[in-house]
Order: sequence, then structure tokens, then C-alpha cells
Amino acid sequence: MNDAIEVVVQLGIGYALVLLIGVLSIQTMAALRTRLTDVLHQAGCVVADVSRLELRHPGCVSVFGAAVEQAGGWPAARLALTGASPRMVTHLSSRHVRATVPVADSVLAALAMTDQPPRQARTEPEHDEGSPRITALAQTDPEGARFVQEWLGLLIEHDAFGRSQLVTTLSTFLECDCDHEGTARALGIHRSTVRYRIQRVGEITQLDLHNAEMRYFLRAATRILDRSAALVDAGTSNPERTSTDQ
Repeated sequence: MNDAIEVVVQLGIGYALVLLIGVLSIQTMAALRTRLTDVLHQAGCVVADVSRLELRHPGCVSVFGAAVEQAGGWPAARLALTGASPRMVTHLSSRHVRATVPVADSVLAALAMTDQPPRQARTEPEHDEGSPRITALAQTDPEGARFVQEWLGLLIEHDAFGRSQLVTTLSTFLECDCDHEGTARALGIHRSTVRYRIQRVGEITQLDLHNAEMRYFLRAATRILDRSAALVDAGTSNPERTSTDQ
């Protein structure tokens, strides 16, 4: 799949309005960073309209912060976003991009926010009370926790509050090479239940499970989570030896 982004630049008085059209993915992120950096060098202050930008890989939202940093950082380089979807806002927050790249509902509001110094970014990943599995993982593997949060955070939260089994179903589905029949047998449920749950996964994450790249990252995230759960279970069933056992 050949993803692409069109960057339309409109120069105003003291700022540039950039309209981003296309797909933000691993394939397009480097080119977008370079283009945004160039516009930031030229205009100093940029408002990017991302309402027509499809986010393929959640981690790619880091491109906005990277462009600001490469252009010299605030106040020499000021960038704000407008038109972001709720899903994009979620990932901008989880990656702490909003600490340096504010998000607003309109161009005027975005411009006003560029005059404000960036908030201090947190050094630790955010974990809410609905994601205890990620919180536990962060104790031993912070990078793995961030990766899992990006790809599975919404599903883990949904499972925690809705008492559903979407993450388990997705993990099994991917390990069964996306075979509904095999997943149903492995989980001991009906095929229609598998189809419904996988449909819900797509609706919640807005990820295309037919895309091989998406499946690769999702499988990596579920394996990290499964490995973490196995270690926790092993630690519970085999408590630490006392000093007399040494």
C-alpha cells in the first residue's frame, strides 16, 4: 500500500496555515516531518489542519513534536493543530505530543495557543485506573507499556469497564492467522461471537485489520501483553524463596 500526504500551505500575516490531506503512516511520517520543519523555518508559526488526515499508526503522531524540535523548538518554532479526530487527540495525549503541540477547535484558537509556552511533558507514561495491566507492565518494561498503550489502550480500557474480552479475542484471532473458525475453537465460543468481537475491535480502534502492517503491530502488542501476564502468573504461583532456601 502506497500511502501519501498532500501538504497545502497558505501563508498569512505572521503565520502559515497548512492543510494535511492523506494518510499519516510509517511510510509518510519522515516526509511530513521534513515538510513541516521547512514551513516552520519559513513562517515560525504554523497551524496545521488535520481534519482530512487519516492516522494509520498511532505512534506516528510524534511527527508533530519532532518537527517542532527539529525546527528549533518554542518560541522559534510554534505549531498547533486543529480538526483532530477524537482518536488522534487520544494518541496525541498518550504520547505527550500535546505538551509541545497544542490542539484547538479552530484556527483562531490554535493561533492563540501558539503564543503560550509549552507545558512540561511528563517523563512517565500515563496509565489510568482502567488499565491496570499496562500499569503492571510499566514496572518492568516502560517501552513495552508505551507500545501496548498506543495499540491496545482503547481496547484494554473497554474490556475493563465493559467486562468484555476484546483483547483476548484479538490476540487469539491474530495468532490463528485471522481465521474465525480457528479462533472460535480456541476460545470455545461461536464463530458469530468472534466476528462480532472483531468488528467491535475495528470500530473502537478505527484500525483496518485487513492491513498487514496493522496486524503486525497489533500482534506485537498482544504478545508483549501476553508475555507480561505470563510472568505475573509465574511470579504468583512461584513466590520468592526465603533466605533459608539459598
